[in-house]
Amino acid sequence: MDINTKNEIKWDIDVSILTNRFIMKELLKVLGIATFITFSIVFLITLPSILSGNFYSNSSNASDIKYALILIGLLFFFTAVFIFVYYGNKYMLSYRMDSNSVRTISRVEQRSKNSKLNFLLIIIGLLARNPTATGAGFLANSRQDQDIKWKKIRKATFYPYSSTITLSAGYGEKSIVFCTKENYDKVSEFIRSMCSESCQIRDK
Repeated sequence: MDINTKNEIKWDIDVSILTNRFIMKELLKVLGIATFITFSIVFLITLPSILSGNFYSNSSNASDIKYALILIGLLFFFTAVFIFVYYGNKYMLSYRMDSNSVRTISRVEQRSKNSKLNFLLIIIGLLARNPTATGAGFLANSRQDQDIKWKKIRKATFYPYSSTITLSAGYGEKSIVFCTKENYDKVSEFIRSMCSESCQIRDK
């Protein structure tokens, strides 16, 4: 960790993906949305049978539900495999904190991997004429770095046992600050000093 005369803190950290509960929580949110969409499609397919009262007598309904569950299971499995193979189960981040804001930056190697994946997602979306996939690729590529002003932060939650701090701003904007065991106390002290009086401080 680097603390310079400009009242700035810098450090790099590699964060495990599948064994970090904070990242897994965000990942499960995304997978939860995909699961919800899958079940919604199955529900719409079986809705005529439900309305007609033939849901339980129609064997194809059970097949549709079984197929949906298999798809969800495969989604979770291949997501885990992809994270291990492509990302090596780690995410490479840099943090920069000064008197104005806290910045979360994807390091060069991480940015390169993300850009390739996002570009592939954009191409697949264009070829499949899927604006959702294309938009997701553009959005993900534009949000590799995050910069949150201290004045916007409304809640700061400190997890000393995990060496992690979460910062919540308005409109669902959130930053997860991963620290090392060695720099957690310094970073925690710095964040507490920078948060405004209206910011809610919580210790877990």
